[in-house]
Amino acid sequence: MGEAIKDLRPKVRQGIVYDRWPFRLDINVEYQDWILVVMCFVVLAMWTLPCVFGRIKNKCARRFTDWVYTRLHVFYWTVAYLTLFIVMFTIGVLPDWTVNEFLHQLSMFLYWVLTNLVSMIYSASILFALFLVYKFRERVAVAAGIEHLSLFRFRWNWKDPLGFSEKVRPLEIFVWKVDGLSSSSSKVMKANDVYLECYLGNNEPMRTRVHNNAGTACTIKESFQLNIDEGNPSDLMTILVKDQSLVASTVIAKLVLSTAELCGIEDQTGKRRSGFTYSHEYFIPLGLSPTGNVWIAAAPVDDFDRALDDDDRLPC
Repeated sequence: MGEAIKDLRPKVRQGIVYDRWPFRLDINVEYQDWILVVMCFVVLAMWTLPCVFGRIKNKCARRFTDWVYTRLHVFYWTVAYLTLFIVMFTIGVLPDWTVNEFLHQLSMFLYWVLTNLVSMIYSASILFALFLVYKFRERVAVAAGIEHLSLFRFRWNWKDPLGFSEKVRPLEIFVWKVDGLSSSSSKVMKANDVYLECYLGNNEPMRTRVHNNAGTACTIKESFQLNIDEGNPSDLMTILVKDQSLVASTVIAKLVLSTAELCGIEDQTGKRRSGFTYSHEYFIPLGLSPTGNVWIAAAPVDDFDRALDDDDRLPC
């Protein structure tokens, strides 16, 4: 009875044992399984060394690639012998594994891979398609006509938790007039009803009022305030000149400016001048695509303390 109870007790592992050459790893079976998994990855890495080093651009990788591609037969025969030695040595030092058990588990793994190969291909195709959409997201947005919209307004910067983030400051955009516009394709017997829309980063879209029967030129004389982040100079501000119709508005022309260009306009029209009037002196013309010009100025809100007339400012 005592011997039966003793046999049911968990086996005491002894670690490294030298009862058989060179040694045995008398450890838990779980750890032995992980050692075999690592061994399989090492063997797989050895067989793929020429492909991996062929994609690396440093000097050592180039030398190895030049050497191995002229001696592939020698390399793979050497790797084959090393694979046999590594597999036999690893299985030999693991007391709970044999060659037959390893081959059986390897064949079961290959069978599982082949059984689920179709599902794996479907999943890989979906992930690859998502990767392509992310990689070419700007082109996709342009093709869909939504490149000026911010679909996701969350933006995280590693500097924010540390308190080193760039200051987001307000900027006031003044629009004097637009001219040289083409006729809207949606209207044949009526002049353009012009208004402007502005998009910039995480700001809400800003719009001017509609100027009915404006035609190819229109005096806007309105302004709106936006928050700009100088830490992201690549952020784009898009100004759309639209024609309002009964069903949907049509884009007549547009202008795209980066935050860096916007700060340059601010430096020319807002920071270096004390006065302000709607005239050529205080505005600069910018070419629209495909035709036309828009006259705009920019000024920091903190420095623009002079009150404007109610008709000159667009409520935000």
